[in-house]
Amino acid sequence: MLRIGMTNPPFILEHLNEIASVLRHPCVYTFLHVPVQSGSDAVLKAMNREYTVSEFRMVVDTLCELVPGMQIATDIICGFPGETDEDFVETVNLIKEYQLPQVHISQFYPRPGTPAARMKKVPSIEVKKRSRELTSVFEAFSPYEGLKGKVERIWITEIATDGVHLVGHTKGYIQVLVIAPDSMLGTSADAKITSVGRWSLFGEVIEGTVAIKEAALEQNSAEVQVKNSPNRVEEAACSTNTCDSCACSGAESVAQQCTPQRCEGPSDAPTNCGDATRQETPQSTLVRRNVEGAGKTSGSDTEKSRGDDQQVNVITRGAVNIDRILWGGLAVSFATTVAILVLLTCKIFYTSS
Repeated sequence: MLRIGMTNPPFILEHLNEIASVLRHPCVYTFLHVPVQSGSDAVLKAMNREYTVSEFRMVVDTLCELVPGMQIATDIICGFPGETDEDFVETVNLIKEYQLPQVHISQFYPRPGTPAARMKKVPSIEVKKRSRELTSVFEAFSPYEGLKGKVERIWITEIATDGVHLVGHTKGYIQVLVIAPDSMLGTSADAKITSVGRWSLFGEVIEGTVAIKEAALEQNSAEVQVKNSPNRVEEAACSTNTCDSCACSGAESVAQQCTPQRCEGPSDAPTNCGDATRQETPQSTLVRRNVEGAGKTSGSDTEKSRGDDQQVNVITRGAVNIDRILWGGLAVSFATTVAILVLLTCKIFYTSS
């Protein structure tokens, strides 16, 4: 999946239809970060922004109309020099109107050397008050409430900070936390949304989805390859059908393997399998790591003993090399000290004479 980052309104005003077409692509998240900074044209002009509030509205309205499930994030700066109470009310009304799921609210901070640093500042107490008020307005929204109980396709990309959940994202880049095996990292799956929070969702991966089946098939296939023919080198010949796995006919090369591939629709089905350009998916990498780890731990006691002896020999050789380096360093330091003392003695002797 590809996620488009941040863009200011002037850069996409003339390309909204093309941007919408990109965001509708099945491999692109329907998410875009478009900073507005203020709901007042007067403040935007003071900021030297090259757009107006109406142009920001045009971007949001057009994308939400052309892209199903479009999610937009924005930024707001509270207390920019010269911002009046009326200007701030316009900002609050803009946020209330669109109820965007993500609004990054910050207080104005004068950076040294910028024109804004020389402008008349809004009192700090007022800036903090406006920031708290806008935060309260924003946190009153429940943008994800309607998703509870629905089934969403999620792309699982990382492990959550709690070490228990995996982090997935919907097509709209909404974060979904699920409990699933690490082997699902780098895959997509259907998940039922069980609970909704202010910033993320919790879900359950539906058993029997394509991703889970593929993970099991890949693991079984990897185990068979490791047991039966781990070192076989033959020419790879691949064939594909519309939306099934890339099947390897004949044999495989150790350097190039034909990995299973899943597609969203017939239009995404691969027409042929690449040779040296074929790359492994993160899923297959994880499965193979698990298989290799299992193969190593299932060795005989003799192999384990031999491996331990080799490890001890390596450690011993490393210790001997380190000792030699340390003694050599001490010898060089001692010789340098003696030389300096001799030079100093000679200098003092000649000076006194």
